[in-house]
Amino acid sequence: MYASCVGKRFQLEHCWVILRKEPKWQFERASQHQRSNKKQKSHVNVSPTSSASSTPDSVSLEEDSEPLIYQDRPIGQKPATEQLKRRQGKDKVGELTVTNLLQQFRDTLVEIEDQKKQDRKIILEQQAMMIQQSQEKQELDRIEKEEQIMKMDISNLDPISATYFQNRKLEIMQKRGFNF
Repeated sequence: MYASCVGKRFQLEHCWVILRKEPKWQFERASQHQRSNKKQKSHVNVSPTSSASSTPDSVSLEEDSEPLIYQDRPIGQKPATEQLKRRQGKDKVGELTVTNLLQQFRDTLVEIEDQKKQDRKIILEQQAMMIQQSQEKQELDRIEKEEQIMKMDISNLDPISATYFQNRKLEIMQKRGFNF
C-alpha cells in the first residue's frame, strides 16, 4: 500500500512490527478497514490477499493474522489539559485540593505540637518522681545514720569523740521532739 501511494519501498518495517499493536495505529487501521469495507460493497468476493500487491518489496497491512482490537485511542496532551482546565473551572478542584492539603498539614502540625507537649509533661513528671524518690532515699539514709548514732555505745570512746556523739544524740532527740 505504501509503495503504491508513495512510489518507493517502506523502509521502516521493523518499526511497524513494533508499533502496529499500539492504540493509535489500531484506531487508524480500524478506520481504514471501515473505509475500505464501504468501498468494497460494490465488489463481491474480493479477498484481501488478492487485492494486495505481490511484489517482494511491498508490505501488506492485512498480513496480520491477529484480529483488530478496537480500543479507544489514548487522549492526547492538549485535550487532557483542556479537560483539566474545564473541570477546575467548574468546581475548583485544584483550589479545594490545595486548601484541603493545607488544612491537613495544619491539623498534623497541631497534633504534633500537642504530642510534644504531652511528651514534655510526661518527662517532667518522671523527673519530679525521680527527684522525690532520691530525696526519700536520702531521708531514709539520714534516719538510718541517726539510728546508728543513737544506738552507739560511747563509753569506750575517747573523751572528744564521746562528747561529739553525745551532742549529736541530743540534736537528734530535739529534732524528734524530745525536750530535756
